[in-house]
Amino acid sequence: MANQSKTVWLQSSDTHKLQFQVLTEAPLSSFLKFKYYKATGVYPESVILLFNGMKIEEQDTFSSLDMEDDDVIDVIQAN
Repeated sequence: MANQSKTVWLQSSDTHKLQFQVLTEAPLSSFLKFKYYKATGVYPESVILLFNGMKIEEQDTFSSLDMEDDDVIDVIQAN
């Protein structure tokens, strides 16, 4: 599959819901943590991303996680 642009949502427990465009074959974790930091001021090191209850690892991509357009990723802030 070609590297396409797709939409994902980041949802945190404090009701932040942010929309981002991602490439299907690009690693998600660092990119989305940085984007979340820019939008909220929460440092990337203190954020855990979960999709379907599983932690998104550094190498995970939209395609490798079998995601669909407009899927929601949960944001957990570690203390």
